[in-house]
Amino acid sequence: MPEPEGQITSPVSRRTFIKGVGLTGVAAFLAACAPGSGATTAPAATSTAPGMTTGPTAAPTPQTVTGPLKWANWTAYIDLVGAASDAGEYQPGSSPTIEQFKQKYGIEVDYEEKINDNPSFMATIKPALVAGLPTGWDLIVLTDWMAAKVIASNWAEKIDQANVPNCVNNLRDALRNQTWDPGNDYHYPWQSGMTGVGYNATALSENGIAAPTKVADLWGIPPNKVTFLTESRDTVGLALLKLGIKADPATVTDADLQRVYDDIKPLVDQGLRFTGNDYLQDFGQKKVWAAMVWSGDLASSAGEDDFFVFPEEGTMIWTDNMLIPKGAENKYTAELMMDFVYDPPIAAQIADWIYYVSPVKGAAEEIKSLDPGAESNPLLFPPDDIVAKQQNFQFLPDALESTMNDLFASLSGV
Repeated sequence: MPEPEGQITSPVSRRTFIKGVGLTGVAAFLAACAPGSGATTAPAATSTAPGMTTGPTAAPTPQTVTGPLKWANWTAYIDLVGAASDAGEYQPGSSPTIEQFKQKYGIEVDYEEKINDNPSFMATIKPALVAGLPTGWDLIVLTDWMAAKVIASNWAEKIDQANVPNCVNNLRDALRNQTWDPGNDYHYPWQSGMTGVGYNATALSENGIAAPTKVADLWGIPPNKVTFLTESRDTVGLALLKLGIKADPATVTDADLQRVYDDIKPLVDQGLRFTGNDYLQDFGQKKVWAAMVWSGDLASSAGEDDFFVFPEEGTMIWTDNMLIPKGAENKYTAELMMDFVYDPPIAAQIADWIYYVSPVKGAAEEIKSLDPGAESNPLLFPPDDIVAKQQNFQFLPDALESTMNDLFASLSGV
Protein backbone atom coordinates (compact mmCIF):
# COMPACT_ATOMS: atom_id res chain seq x y z
CA MET A 1 0.00 0.00 0.00
CA PRO A 2 1.53 3.37 -0.94
CA GLU A 3 2.65 5.45 2.02
CA PRO A 4 1.42 9.06 2.13
CA GLU A 5 4.13 11.65 2.47
CA GLY A 6 4.81 12.54 6.08
CA GLN A 7 3.46 9.28 7.53
CA ILE A 8 4.08 9.12 11.27
CA THR A 9 5.63 5.82 12.31
CA SER A 10 7.55 7.06 15.36
CA PRO A 11 6.81 5.21 18.60
CA VAL A 12 4.51 6.75 21.17
CA SER A 13 5.04 6.24 24.90
CA ARG A 14 3.51 7.94 27.92
CA ARG A 15 3.95 11.74 27.71
CA THR A 16 5.80 11.41 24.40
CA PHE A 17 4.20 13.73 21.87
CA ILE A 18 4.71 14.00 18.12
CA LYS A 19 4.62 17.56 16.84
CA GLY A 20 2.67 19.01 13.99
CA VAL A 21 -0.68 17.31 14.56
CA GLY A 22 -3.74 19.30 13.50
CA LEU A 23 -7.29 18.94 14.73
CA THR A 24 -8.73 18.35 11.26
CA GLY A 25 -7.90 14.66 11.45
CA VAL A 26 -10.13 14.07 14.46
CA ALA A 27 -13.41 14.69 12.63
CA ALA A 28 -12.38 12.41 9.78
CA PHE A 29 -11.20 9.78 12.25
CA LEU A 30 -14.53 9.74 14.09
CA ALA A 31 -16.46 9.72 10.84
CA ALA A 32 -14.47 6.67 9.75
CA CYS A 33 -15.29 5.00 13.08
CA ALA A 34 -18.97 5.23 12.16
CA PRO A 35 -19.58 3.28 8.94
CA GLY A 36 -23.12 3.47 7.62
CA SER A 37 -24.23 6.17 10.01
CA GLY A 38 -27.01 8.44 8.91
CA ALA A 39 -26.43 12.16 8.57
CA THR A 40 -28.97 14.09 10.56
CA THR A 41 -29.00 17.38 12.38
CA ALA A 42 -27.66 17.13 15.91
CA PRO A 43 -29.83 18.37 18.79
CA ALA A 44 -29.16 22.04 19.35
CA ALA A 45 -26.97 22.78 22.35
CA THR A 46 -27.44 25.95 24.34
CA SER A 47 -23.97 26.13 25.85
CA THR A 48 -22.24 29.43 26.47
CA ALA A 49 -18.86 27.79 27.09
CA PRO A 50 -17.39 24.29 26.92
CA GLY A 51 -19.01 22.10 29.54
CA MET A 52 -21.88 24.52 30.17
CA THR A 53 -24.64 22.92 28.12
CA THR A 54 -28.26 22.76 29.17
CA GLY A 55 -30.62 19.89 28.61
CA PRO A 56 -34.11 19.61 27.17
CA THR A 57 -36.60 22.34 28.03
CA ALA A 58 -38.87 19.98 29.92
CA ALA A 59 -37.44 18.98 33.30
CA PRO A 60 -37.07 15.23 33.78
CA THR A 61 -39.36 13.50 36.24
CA PRO A 62 -37.61 13.28 39.63
CA GLN A 63 -36.12 9.85 40.18
CA THR A 64 -34.23 8.20 43.01
CA VAL A 65 -30.51 7.62 42.74
CA THR A 66 -29.83 4.04 43.78
CA GLY A 67 -26.68 2.02 44.01
CA PRO A 68 -24.04 0.97 44.17
CA LEU A 69 -23.59 1.50 40.45
CA LYS A 70 -22.07 -1.68 38.99
CA TRP A 71 -19.86 -0.74 36.04
CA ALA A 72 -17.84 -3.21 33.95
CA ASN A 73 -15.13 -1.70 31.78
CA TRP A 74 -11.86 -2.59 30.07
CA THR A 75 -8.40 -2.31 31.64
CA ALA A 76 -6.63 1.07 31.48
CA TYR A 77 -9.84 2.86 30.52
CA ILE A 78 -10.46 5.40 33.30
CA ASP A 79 -8.39 8.27 34.71
CA LEU A 80 -6.24 7.35 37.72
CA VAL A 81 -4.00 9.06 40.27
CA GLY A 82 -1.35 7.97 42.75
CA ALA A 83 -0.12 4.40 42.98
CA ALA A 84 -2.96 3.18 40.79
CA SER A 85 -1.81 5.54 38.04
CA ASP A 86 1.76 4.27 38.33
CA ALA A 87 0.54 0.67 38.16
CA GLY A 88 -2.05 1.38 35.47
CA GLU A 89 -4.63 -0.57 37.45
CA TYR A 90 -7.81 0.77 39.02
CA GLN A 91 -8.20 0.61 42.77
CA PRO A 92 -11.19 1.98 44.74
CA GLY A 93 -10.69 5.69 45.31
CA SER A 94 -8.08 6.09 42.55
CA SER A 95 -10.19 7.65 39.77
CA PRO A 96 -10.95 11.39 40.04
CA THR A 97 -13.94 10.97 37.74
CA ILE A 98 -15.54 8.23 39.80
CA GLU A 99 -14.83 10.03 43.07
CA GLN A 100 -16.36 13.25 41.72
CA PHE A 101 -19.46 11.34 40.63
CA LYS A 102 -19.76 9.71 44.05
CA GLN A 103 -19.47 13.08 45.76
CA LYS A 104 -22.02 14.72 43.46
CA TYR A 105 -24.69 12.05 43.83
CA GLY A 106 -23.86 10.51 47.20
CA ILE A 107 -23.78 7.02 45.74
CA GLU A 108 -21.16 4.28 45.65
CA VAL A 109 -19.66 3.03 42.40
CA ASP A 110 -18.43 -0.53 42.01
CA TYR A 111 -16.12 -0.08 39.03
CA GLU A 112 -14.38 -3.22 37.84
CA GLU A 113 -11.92 -3.89 35.02
CA LYS A 114 -13.82 -6.99 33.97
CA ILE A 115 -13.67 -6.82 30.17
CA ASN A 116 -10.70 -8.46 28.49
CA ASP A 117 -12.36 -8.78 25.09
CA ASN A 118 -15.93 -8.62 23.80
CA PRO A 119 -16.66 -12.36 23.30
CA SER A 120 -15.33 -13.57 26.65
CA PHE A 121 -17.19 -10.88 28.60
CA MET A 122 -20.42 -11.51 26.72
CA ALA A 123 -20.12 -15.19 27.58
CA THR A 124 -20.36 -14.23 31.26
CA ILE A 125 -23.62 -12.27 30.91
CA LYS A 126 -25.40 -13.89 27.95
CA PRO A 127 -27.05 -16.69 29.98
CA ALA A 128 -28.72 -14.10 32.23
CA LEU A 129 -29.79 -11.98 29.26
CA VAL A 130 -31.27 -14.97 27.45
CA ALA A 131 -33.14 -15.97 30.60
CA GLY A 132 -34.47 -12.44 31.13
CA LEU A 133 -32.52 -12.02 34.38
CA PRO A 134 -30.33 -9.13 35.59
CA THR A 135 -26.67 -9.50 34.64
CA GLY A 136 -25.38 -7.94 37.84
CA TRP A 137 -24.13 -4.92 35.90
CA ASP A 138 -25.71 -1.50 35.44
CA LEU A 139 -23.28 -0.14 32.87
CA ILE A 140 -21.08 -2.02 30.40
CA VAL A 141 -18.72 -0.94 27.60
CA LEU A 142 -18.74 -2.89 24.32
CA THR A 143 -17.21 -2.34 20.89
CA ASP A 144 -19.45 -1.29 17.97
CA TRP A 145 -20.12 -4.71 16.48
CA MET A 146 -20.94 -6.34 19.82
CA ALA A 147 -22.98 -3.36 21.00
CA ALA A 148 -25.05 -3.67 17.82
CA LYS A 149 -25.69 -7.36 18.49
CA VAL A 150 -26.78 -6.65 22.07
CA ILE A 151 -29.19 -3.95 20.95
CA ALA A 152 -30.59 -6.08 18.11
CA SER A 153 -31.23 -8.88 20.64
CA ASN A 154 -33.24 -6.50 22.87
CA TRP A 155 -30.69 -6.96 25.66
CA ALA A 156 -30.16 -3.25 26.39
CA GLU A 157 -32.34 -0.85 28.34
CA LYS A 158 -33.69 2.16 26.44
CA ILE A 159 -32.02 5.35 27.63
CA ASP A 160 -34.27 8.14 28.91
CA GLN A 161 -32.84 11.04 26.89
CA ALA A 162 -34.18 13.55 29.42
CA ASN A 163 -31.70 12.11 31.91
CA VAL A 164 -28.68 12.55 29.64
CA PRO A 165 -28.72 16.16 28.36
CA ASN A 166 -24.93 16.31 28.13
CA CYS A 167 -24.96 13.23 25.89
CA VAL A 168 -27.73 14.67 23.72
CA ASN A 169 -25.96 18.00 23.30
CA ASN A 170 -22.29 17.03 23.33
CA LEU A 171 -22.00 13.83 21.27
CA ARG A 172 -19.81 14.56 18.27
CA ASP A 173 -21.84 14.69 15.07
CA ALA A 174 -19.79 12.00 13.32
CA LEU A 175 -20.87 9.43 15.91
CA ARG A 176 -24.59 10.19 15.91
CA ASN A 177 -27.36 8.06 14.49
CA GLN A 178 -25.63 4.79 13.73
CA THR A 179 -27.69 2.47 11.56
CA TRP A 180 -27.74 -0.03 14.42
CA ASP A 181 -29.09 2.55 16.89
CA PRO A 182 -30.35 5.55 14.87
CA GLY A 183 -31.52 7.74 17.74
CA ASN A 184 -28.88 6.74 20.29
CA ASP A 185 -31.74 5.16 22.20
CA TYR A 186 -29.57 2.40 23.63
CA HIS A 187 -25.94 3.52 23.57
CA TYR A 188 -23.54 6.43 23.83
CA PRO A 189 -19.90 6.14 22.75
CA TRP A 190 -17.29 5.86 25.47
CA GLN A 191 -14.05 6.32 23.47
CA SER A 192 -12.70 5.69 19.98
CA GLY A 193 -9.31 4.18 19.24
CA MET A 194 -6.95 2.42 16.91
CA THR A 195 -5.34 -1.01 16.75
CA GLY A 196 -1.68 -1.15 15.79
CA VAL A 197 1.64 -2.53 16.96
CA GLY A 198 3.27 -2.34 20.38
CA TYR A 199 6.77 -3.40 21.37
CA ASN A 200 9.30 -3.43 24.18
CA ALA A 201 12.36 -1.54 22.98
CA THR A 202 14.77 -3.10 25.48
CA ALA A 203 13.82 -6.69 24.72
CA LEU A 204 14.14 -6.20 20.97
CA SER A 205 17.43 -4.32 21.25
CA GLU A 206 18.97 -6.96 23.52
CA ASN A 207 18.09 -9.61 20.96
CA GLY A 208 19.32 -7.69 17.94
CA ILE A 209 15.87 -7.09 16.48
CA ALA A 210 14.91 -3.76 14.93
CA ALA A 211 11.90 -1.93 16.28
CA PRO A 212 8.84 -2.72 14.13
CA THR A 213 7.42 -0.10 11.80
CA LYS A 214 5.00 -2.43 9.98
CA VAL A 215 2.53 -5.17 10.89
CA ALA A 216 4.69 -7.45 8.74
CA ASP A 217 7.62 -6.96 11.13
CA LEU A 218 5.78 -9.02 13.75
CA TRP A 219 6.39 -12.05 11.53
CA GLY A 220 10.15 -11.53 11.96
CA ILE A 221 10.11 -11.78 15.79
CA PRO A 222 10.17 -15.15 17.60
CA PRO A 223 6.49 -16.16 17.65
CA ASN A 224 6.60 -17.24 21.29
CA LYS A 225 7.45 -13.63 22.15
CA VAL A 226 4.53 -12.17 20.18
CA THR A 227 0.81 -11.93 20.89
CA PHE A 228 -2.11 -11.14 18.60
CA LEU A 229 -5.55 -10.10 19.81
CA THR A 230 -8.48 -12.33 20.71
CA GLU A 231 -10.64 -9.68 19.03
CA SER A 232 -10.82 -11.30 15.59
CA ARG A 233 -11.75 -8.08 13.77
CA ASP A 234 -8.53 -6.45 14.94
CA THR A 235 -6.20 -9.37 14.31
CA VAL A 236 -7.72 -10.38 10.97
CA GLY A 237 -8.00 -6.75 9.89
CA LEU A 238 -4.31 -6.02 10.51
CA ALA A 239 -3.33 -9.35 8.93
CA LEU A 240 -5.28 -8.39 5.81
CA LEU A 241 -3.39 -5.10 5.62
CA LYS A 242 -0.12 -6.99 6.02
CA LEU A 243 -1.05 -9.03 2.93
CA GLY A 244 -1.91 -5.88 0.98
CA ILE A 245 -5.67 -6.51 1.16
CA LYS A 246 -7.98 -3.65 2.10
CA ALA A 247 -9.86 -4.52 5.29
CA ASP A 248 -13.25 -3.61 3.86
CA PRO A 249 -16.14 -5.92 4.85
CA ALA A 250 -17.77 -5.19 1.49
CA THR A 251 -14.83 -6.51 -0.54
CA VAL A 252 -13.03 -9.09 1.62
CA THR A 253 -13.71 -12.66 0.47
CA ASP A 254 -13.56 -16.10 2.05
CA ALA A 255 -10.38 -16.65 0.05
CA ASP A 256 -8.83 -13.56 1.64
CA LEU A 257 -9.65 -14.92 5.08
CA GLN A 258 -8.08 -18.25 4.17
CA ARG A 259 -4.91 -16.39 3.15
CA VAL A 260 -4.85 -14.76 6.58
CA TYR A 261 -5.26 -18.15 8.24
CA ASP A 262 -2.48 -19.66 6.16
CA ASP A 263 -0.20 -16.73 6.99
CA ILE A 264 -0.76 -16.85 10.76
CA LYS A 265 -0.92 -20.62 11.28
CA PRO A 266 2.88 -21.18 11.15
CA LEU A 267 3.30 -18.57 13.89
CA VAL A 268 0.73 -20.38 16.05
CA ASP A 269 2.59 -23.63 15.52
CA GLN A 270 5.72 -21.89 16.86
CA GLY A 271 4.12 -20.45 19.99
CA LEU A 272 2.17 -17.33 19.00
CA ARG A 273 -0.52 -16.57 21.61
CA PHE A 274 -3.76 -14.59 21.46
CA THR A 275 -4.72 -12.24 24.28
CA GLY A 276 -7.16 -9.53 25.17
CA ASN A 277 -6.33 -6.58 27.42
CA ASP A 278 -4.13 -8.91 29.45
CA TYR A 279 -1.29 -8.23 27.02
CA LEU A 280 -0.52 -5.36 29.44
CA GLN A 281 0.43 -7.96 32.03
CA ASP A 282 2.64 -9.72 29.49
CA PHE A 283 4.45 -6.48 28.70
CA GLY A 284 4.82 -5.74 32.40
CA GLN A 285 6.30 -9.19 33.06
CA LYS A 286 8.50 -9.04 29.93
CA LYS A 287 6.81 -12.16 28.55
CA VAL A 288 6.13 -10.45 25.23
CA TRP A 289 8.45 -8.43 23.02
CA ALA A 290 5.87 -7.19 20.51
CA ALA A 291 2.14 -7.47 19.97
CA MET A 292 -0.98 -6.24 18.25
CA VAL A 293 -2.31 -3.67 20.75
CA TRP A 294 -4.90 -0.95 21.24
CA SER A 295 -3.60 2.55 20.84
CA GLY A 296 -3.86 4.13 24.30
CA ASP A 297 -2.93 1.19 26.51
CA LEU A 298 0.86 1.24 26.32
CA ALA A 299 0.95 5.03 26.55
CA SER A 300 -1.18 5.13 29.69
CA SER A 301 -0.35 1.93 31.52
CA ALA A 302 2.86 0.25 30.33
CA GLY A 303 6.55 0.71 31.10
CA GLU A 304 8.79 3.47 29.84
CA ASP A 305 10.35 1.20 27.21
CA ASP A 306 7.01 -0.04 25.86
CA PHE A 307 5.87 1.81 22.74
CA PHE A 308 2.95 2.03 20.32
CA VAL A 309 3.60 2.51 16.63
CA PHE A 310 1.24 3.36 13.79
CA PRO A 311 2.16 0.59 11.31
CA GLU A 312 2.95 1.64 7.77
CA GLU A 313 0.20 -0.59 6.36
CA GLY A 314 -2.43 1.25 8.43
CA THR A 315 -4.46 0.83 11.62
CA MET A 316 -7.84 -0.60 12.50
CA ILE A 317 -10.36 1.78 14.06
CA TRP A 318 -13.33 1.26 16.35
CA THR A 319 -15.53 2.84 19.01
CA ASP A 320 -16.40 1.39 22.41
CA ASN A 321 -19.85 2.22 23.74
CA MET A 322 -21.72 2.51 27.03
CA LEU A 323 -24.87 0.41 27.33
CA ILE A 324 -27.24 -0.41 30.18
CA PRO A 325 -27.91 -4.17 30.11
CA LYS A 326 -31.52 -5.32 30.28
CA GLY A 327 -32.80 -5.64 33.82
CA ALA A 328 -30.17 -3.33 35.34
CA GLU A 329 -31.09 -2.58 38.94
CA ASN A 330 -29.73 0.97 38.88
CA LYS A 331 -30.72 2.20 35.42
CA TYR A 332 -31.23 5.84 36.40
CA THR A 333 -27.85 5.97 38.13
CA ALA A 334 -26.24 4.52 35.01
CA GLU A 335 -27.85 7.29 32.95
CA LEU A 336 -26.48 9.85 35.37
CA MET A 337 -22.98 8.41 34.90
CA MET A 338 -23.37 8.53 31.12
CA ASP A 339 -24.35 12.17 31.40
CA PHE A 340 -21.55 12.94 33.87
CA VAL A 341 -18.76 11.68 31.61
CA TYR A 342 -20.18 13.74 28.70
CA ASP A 343 -19.44 16.98 30.54
CA PRO A 344 -16.43 18.29 28.53
CA PRO A 345 -14.08 18.92 31.50
CA ILE A 346 -14.77 15.42 32.82
CA ALA A 347 -14.39 13.90 29.35
CA ALA A 348 -11.07 15.73 29.01
CA GLN A 349 -9.61 14.45 32.26
CA ILE A 350 -10.51 10.90 31.23
CA ALA A 351 -9.08 11.18 27.71
CA ASP A 352 -5.91 12.92 28.87
CA TRP A 353 -5.06 9.92 31.03
CA ILE A 354 -6.21 7.00 28.87
CA TYR A 355 -5.06 8.45 25.49
CA TYR A 356 -8.08 7.56 23.40
CA VAL A 357 -10.17 9.86 21.22
CA SER A 358 -13.06 11.41 23.14
CA PRO A 359 -16.53 11.39 21.53
CA VAL A 360 -17.47 14.56 23.43
CA LYS A 361 -17.78 17.99 21.83
CA GLY A 362 -15.70 20.52 23.72
CA ALA A 363 -13.37 17.90 25.19
CA ALA A 364 -10.57 18.78 22.76
CA GLU A 365 -10.45 22.38 23.92
CA GLU A 366 -10.55 21.26 27.55
CA ILE A 367 -7.69 18.79 26.97
CA LYS A 368 -5.52 21.56 25.51
CA SER A 369 -6.24 23.73 28.53
CA LEU A 370 -5.67 20.88 30.99
CA ASP A 371 -2.50 19.58 29.36
CA PRO A 372 -0.65 22.15 27.19
CA GLY A 373 1.02 20.35 24.30
CA ALA A 374 -1.45 17.48 24.30
CA GLU A 375 -2.79 18.66 20.94
CA SER A 376 0.43 17.25 19.49
CA ASN A 377 -0.39 13.74 20.72
CA PRO A 378 -1.53 11.62 17.74
CA LEU A 379 -3.29 9.19 20.05
CA LEU A 380 -5.67 11.95 21.15
CA PHE A 381 -5.69 13.92 17.90
CA PRO A 382 -4.95 11.60 14.94
CA PRO A 383 -3.35 13.57 12.08
CA ASP A 384 -4.56 13.44 8.52
CA ASP A 385 -1.89 11.05 7.25
CA ILE A 386 -2.71 8.53 9.98
CA VAL A 387 -6.43 8.88 9.33
CA ALA A 388 -5.86 8.31 5.61
CA LYS A 389 -4.65 4.76 6.32
CA GLN A 390 -7.31 3.72 8.81
CA GLN A 391 -9.57 0.77 8.11
CA ASN A 392 -12.89 -0.19 9.73
CA PHE A 393 -13.53 -3.95 9.85
CA GLN A 394 -16.38 -3.93 12.37
CA PHE A 395 -19.58 -4.94 10.58
CA LEU A 396 -19.29 -8.06 8.41
CA PRO A 397 -21.91 -9.83 6.30
CA ASP A 398 -23.22 -12.89 8.14
CA ALA A 399 -21.61 -15.43 5.82
CA LEU A 400 -18.21 -13.71 5.97
CA GLU A 401 -18.41 -13.41 9.75
CA SER A 402 -19.20 -17.12 10.02
CA THR A 403 -16.16 -18.01 7.90
CA MET A 404 -13.94 -15.69 9.91
CA ASN A 405 -15.17 -17.08 13.21
CA ASP A 406 -14.48 -20.66 12.16
CA LEU A 407 -11.00 -19.91 10.87
CA PHE A 408 -10.12 -17.69 13.83
CA ALA A 409 -11.32 -20.25 16.36
CA SER A 410 -9.06 -22.80 14.72
CA LEU A 411 -6.12 -20.42 15.08
CA SER A 412 -6.73 -18.96 18.50
CA GLY A 413 -8.75 -21.57 20.35
CA VAL A 414 -11.32 -18.90 21.27
